[in-house]
Amino acid sequence: MIINPSIEFSLPVILFSIIFLSGCGTDVKPLAETTPRVKYFEVGEQATGQSRRISGKLIAADTSVLSFSVSGTIEQVLVSRGDTVLQGQVLAVLDMEPLRLAVEQARAQLNIARAKVTETKQIYDRTVTLFNKRASSQAEVDTATANHAAARGNLKAAQSDLDRKQRDLSNAELTAPFAGTIAERNIDPFQETTVGQGAFLLQSSDALEVGVRIPETMIRDIDYGQRVQVTFPTIQGTSLTGVVSEIGSRVGAGNAFPVKIQLSASQTKLLPGMTASVTFNFNEYLEGSTVYLIPLAAIAIEFSMLRQAKESSSQVPQKTAPVFVIDDNYRLQVRDVVIGDLRGNQLEVYEGLEAGEKIVSAGVTFLHENMKVELWMPEQGLTDG
Repeated sequence: MIINPSIEFSLPVILFSIIFLSGCGTDVKPLAETTPRVKYFEVGEQATGQSRRISGKLIAADTSVLSFSVSGTIEQVLVSRGDTVLQGQVLAVLDMEPLRLAVEQARAQLNIARAKVTETKQIYDRTVTLFNKRASSQAEVDTATANHAAARGNLKAAQSDLDRKQRDLSNAELTAPFAGTIAERNIDPFQETTVGQGAFLLQSSDALEVGVRIPETMIRDIDYGQRVQVTFPTIQGTSLTGVVSEIGSRVGAGNAFPVKIQLSASQTKLLPGMTASVTFNFNEYLEGSTVYLIPLAAIAIEFSMLRQAKESSSQVPQKTAPVFVIDDNYRLQVRDVVIGDLRGNQLEVYEGLEAGEKIVSAGVTFLHENMKVELWMPEQGLTDG
């Protein structure tokens, strides 16, 4: 059987021609616009006092960097990182021999100064006696007076030097100023240390605080002494009451203010550095305003972005957002509402809605203003549009 090649290559052309010709002269009827079914939310639930939960970390209420107040060579280090210590417990000791020698030298200098005071006092008394008998001059009296005064000054300096050397000797032992845990150890035996060089970081174990960072939108509602609830994700069943003990006056990273929560009780399982969850309750947050809660999904984000692209930012308030309100004729009307903070999956609305009004609560991306809709009610089916 012989196949004509020209027929083979013309088949696509023929098929295209048939399809094209079949469409010519035929009126294509546009598809009727369908009425979408929409989920709706009836405005009515009012917001009460606000509750916000913020994560933070446990920190020691008393934290101190310990260092020797005298330079020297470290002879002993008696604790390690993580050790629990008592108040007054010796943590490290310097080599005391050089300090003892310094005390002995200072004491010897003090004895010399005392002897000099005694000598100059005798010379002064003798010179004054001779002066009264007109056997010495006024200049000799003045010299004796000056020498005695200098000797007394040297005695005071020698006494101060001895006191300082004795204090240095007593500070050769570094002790814990309060009970706690050694968080850091930065020294070892036979190491030279200087005054003020950090040796240990001591954290109190019985006084803990929670450090949190409060957003600038909430800081106005935080007060000193405000009671909060603190829980710990890693320790189930542990809930403590705390009070706000410190409020930072300067904003930090992320436009947040540092706030400290003092815990009312201590738990042996709690350690500095653990994660804590702090719940703030703001009973006076709304200040008597009528505030409704609507689903977050009701906000027409795409519509808002499109409008902002066409209008200047000054024409649309920054604290408003558009929603689709369903009117009595089941048509959609875009309305800007004044919004507040999030409450989980709900959003506060301060102005723009009334109780009983219906708004679209899902699928707002595919809607537009003046669109005819039907209400979707799973129990009763569709309403009459």
